[in-house]
Amino acid sequence: MSESGGSVTIDDVARHVGVAKGTVSRVLNNYTDISPATRERVLKAVKELGYHPSSTARSLKKGRQDTLGIVLPVGRGRGADPFLAEFVDGIARALDELGRDLLITTAHSARHMLETHERLIARRKVDGFILTRTEVDDPRIEFLQTRRFPFVAHGRTADPSGYAWFDIDNEQTFVDGVSHLSSLGHRRIGFIGGPRELNFACQRLLGYRRGIAEAGLTQDPALEVEFALSEEGGMEGARQLLGLHQPPTALFCATDAMAIGAMRLCRDFGLRIGQDVTIIGYDGLPVGAYVDPPLTSFSQSALAAGGKIARMLIEVIEGTPPAERQELAQAELIRRASDGPPAKTTEELAKMLRRSV
Repeated sequence: MSESGGSVTIDDVARHVGVAKGTVSRVLNNYTDISPATRERVLKAVKELGYHPSSTARSLKKGRQDTLGIVLPVGRGRGADPFLAEFVDGIARALDELGRDLLITTAHSARHMLETHERLIARRKVDGFILTRTEVDDPRIEFLQTRRFPFVAHGRTADPSGYAWFDIDNEQTFVDGVSHLSSLGHRRIGFIGGPRELNFACQRLLGYRRGIAEAGLTQDPALEVEFALSEEGGMEGARQLLGLHQPPTALFCATDAMAIGAMRLCRDFGLRIGQDVTIIGYDGLPVGAYVDPPLTSFSQSALAAGGKIARMLIEVIEGTPPAERQELAQAELIRRASDGPPAKTTEELAKMLRRSV
């Protein structure tokens, strides 16, 4: 503690060693014009006194806050988003290792989203932003590009040029998923997707449609439904698809949360998941391994993605051209117990469902 009873200051260290304040500052900033003996005495005093340089002073000197920001959208459905929770955890873990902080806030509308970014920039709260849930035409990207403020997007827009992003090949993943289901013997495959203003939701729908075409299956618009990215959305999607005159024997869900919701509804109808009806998801969330039965899913590690994007943003902040930091990764199919060959024809399934209602 200092003589005045407050936190230890650089003046306290200088008095303790018997050198000028400027000498202590030069040691702490690794200047080479200080003798080894003096450097050792200063560092020893710093340790003994418990001196910690002011983070505010360091930020002012560097012109940076060593803090990244993420503004999470809310209001797209009830309940927490397990993917975003894992994703943010990945960001926070990476930044903790790198000695940086994460500022998290929320926005309840598109206008509020831009206003929040504007406020954080004006108050110099963060050095850059991580964008998530990118839209087909995302106003955040034009906004930040106009202000030349660093950012990295998790996901792309319809035009992915000119900015930094990390994404999974959503379209190819859903092509592969339909191919997998077709190889198991499914001929009517339902798709439970998310809101189409989200670019990844559009990519997954396109992949589903392409997969249906490449498998030689009949395109049926009634097999495509769109709901909130939540368990409730998955339940409603499954309810609509299983209520068809010719219900699908497999449900391909845009997220694991939706798949888990679809499983809940199927259990309510007395269906054996993985036999009477197959369900697969997308995200590879850890919770998928513990539901009953364990969920087959295309895995994209939210934790790893968060860490990856945090490091990409730091590179952009430090001068890497944004267009040079673009990466497209592949998802991996994790087979568990929720998928398998159809135990019933669509007619037999329809008859069973009519008895359950």
